[in-house]
Amino acid sequence: MADNQLPQNAPAHAPLPEGMPLDGKGSRSIWKTIGKVSLRALTYIMNTLLTILLIGAVCGIIVGTVFCIYIKNYVDPQIDSSLLVGARSDNTTRMYYMDFETEDDRISEDGTPVELESERLYSSDNSIWVSYEQMPKDLINAFTSVEDHRFFDHNGVDWLRTGKAVVTYFFGAGDFGGSTITQQLVKNLTGDKENSIQRKVQEIFRALNLEKEMSKEEILEMYLNIVFLGNNCYGVQAAANTYYGKDVSELSLVECASLAAIVKNPTKYEPLRHDVVMYEDDKGGEKEDGNRARRNTVLYTMHQYGKINQAQFDEAVETDLVLYKADENENGSNTTGHINSWYTDAVIADVRDALMEKYGYSSYTASLAIYTGGLQIYTCMDPKVQNVLEEVYVNDEQHFPYATSGLQPESSMIVLDPYTGDVLGLVGGRGEKTQNRILNRATQAKRPVGSSIKPLSVYAPAVDLEVITMGSIYDDVPLKYTDAGVPWPRNLPNVYGGLTTVQDAVRRSVNTIAVRVLEDITVDYSFDFLKNTLHMDNVIESYTTGSGQVVSDKDLAPLALGQFSYGITLWELTAGYDIFPNEGVYSKSRLWYKVLDSDGNVVLENKPDYEIAISEEAASIMTNILQGVVTSGTGRAVTVDQYVNVAGKTGTTTADFDRTFVGYTPYYLGGVWVGYDMNQALSDFGTNPAVQIWDKVMTMLHEDIFARVRAGEETLKNFELSDRLVECTYCRYSGLLTASGCWGEKGYFTKDTVPTEYCYGHS
Repeated sequence: MADNQLPQNAPAHAPLPEGMPLDGKGSRSIWKTIGKVSLRALTYIMNTLLTILLIGAVCGIIVGTVFCIYIKNYVDPQIDSSLLVGARSDNTTRMYYMDFETEDDRISEDGTPVELESERLYSSDNSIWVSYEQMPKDLINAFTSVEDHRFFDHNGVDWLRTGKAVVTYFFGAGDFGGSTITQQLVKNLTGDKENSIQRKVQEIFRALNLEKEMSKEEILEMYLNIVFLGNNCYGVQAAANTYYGKDVSELSLVECASLAAIVKNPTKYEPLRHDVVMYEDDKGGEKEDGNRARRNTVLYTMHQYGKINQAQFDEAVETDLVLYKADENENGSNTTGHINSWYTDAVIADVRDALMEKYGYSSYTASLAIYTGGLQIYTCMDPKVQNVLEEVYVNDEQHFPYATSGLQPESSMIVLDPYTGDVLGLVGGRGEKTQNRILNRATQAKRPVGSSIKPLSVYAPAVDLEVITMGSIYDDVPLKYTDAGVPWPRNLPNVYGGLTTVQDAVRRSVNTIAVRVLEDITVDYSFDFLKNTLHMDNVIESYTTGSGQVVSDKDLAPLALGQFSYGITLWELTAGYDIFPNEGVYSKSRLWYKVLDSDGNVVLENKPDYEIAISEEAASIMTNILQGVVTSGTGRAVTVDQYVNVAGKTGTTTADFDRTFVGYTPYYLGGVWVGYDMNQALSDFGTNPAVQIWDKVMTMLHEDIFARVRAGEETLKNFELSDRLVECTYCRYSGLLTASGCWGEKGYFTKDTVPTEYCYGHS
């Protein structure tokens, strides 16, 4: 048998003898099998890869779609920096009042603008704009080297730094970092420093868009003019003045580096108090921190990126700063020396808030636009009203009631047009105003207002709902007693009169009846009326303090007695009373009409906003009730009512810390607050001093009107009651029509609420 042949009796499935080769046919069969297996494996791998790629593509599409929806719904990629362009030339902002010939002209805003020349705004107190060309090259290099060394190469976002920051953040560093100078400018413009993904994404998109609108030099110029550099310094020019007493163009290399060093932590690295700070490290050795250590880092970085050579680096590191020591009386002074009026301060604050809301500016950036943007602000001020207010409040010793305790209380007053709600004048404190943008007690201070809230929170909505009439009878007795037997609420004076009409309750400011009427209309309705109809934003539905205490103004004491958790402003309170002389219509109270830029383009509009708060009939009834407060009630110290119709309401808070009076004539609506900034009882005053101040101002404001009436040049205005009201005389003890033996009082009712039955208790 040949060596390569099987035995004749070998089975077909027997294994090949060792070493026996396959013939050609067997070899092809093996390779064919291997090929099939390989093809199947390759097919499986390809299918797996394709499946993974498909899943990835689908996931990418989903994630991309969700991201796009997220960007559309939650990210505002635009930021408007146009208002700050004018700041480069330090333009003057001008303020105007409108000269109206008639009241109808005021309502239609058809007047002649007249500049308030004494109220021009030249520059902010803590920033001076300087052009890019005035900045030394070392200053530019210092900031870009340490803050963003690829600034001139990227498109607003350094994607390498951003990627590293994202990885670091998600692995527990807790901070995004990686911001370019463009992104820092966005942050400074908006004031949005929230450490969140949404804020960071929005910042990135805004930076990308900003780089499309502005050149690198323009971005750097704006950034270096608004960056905060400690000690109330915004921008490099203010910092150069504060720290070195020189113009920014005169800064040395080491001084430039010292300013760039501050940015990382303005409190820690400002050089006046933190030039050199020594501390003990973990090993017990001494280490240096402060501005010098940080500016050496800045210098090293400048040298690393080739902005300075070795010799410059060595010299700067060895150079000590020579700091400027300003006189103590220079600290905090404003750059112009001009003191704004209270009204101008209020306008600045209100326009600032409007710029922040519309353009997404930070508070500082909005203020910078106002002071240096060359704006034209058209105010609602009436110079005659403002001048009278300032005369009375500056010469307060002559016009104010005197407290024998020595320390005189503070006061504020605001006067509105009763038909438009526009603010005609205001003062935020007694005496001569000596500083700008200080606490304005007329528009900013939040205080409890006592019983002066009752007409707004209780009686007006109750009359409007026809829950009560002028003649409705309530029992003037305590609603409850405390565990110690103290009645609540307490009246002032602390007596209870039994059955009392609503008209008399308002006239004498009876607390018990205010609470009972509030219960009838419900706390929820009253709160909603103040918050959403009269737009008193400072009333609180619910708030948890840091100590865990829950406070709320949706309760009996705040709404019926004016004991609010944090208080409301005098402006809010006075503006609410506008519904009474204005036939039940609430008019949004305004300080200004519109703001134009230096080219005359409209930047902001403050359009009138009217809405019906109560019926015309309810407004007329309330005016008649409030006239009784002045003629024979808690406001009878008013004297100007001898010559013109006056209606109003007094307010005294618990412990007598605050006194208020809000009153109106057919010509003016005014509110006055008197009290101490740090609570102290007003026990020196028997008569409400707010009433006396109101009467003094209103008498002066009406003098020229009375003169024209006496000369026959015009007819004196009176309150006009709705012609849909019914006048009748009712019994003060039953609220029914008077009969024999009744003590009658004249009142006004709607056709649905006028009494139809006669009193039977006195005949």
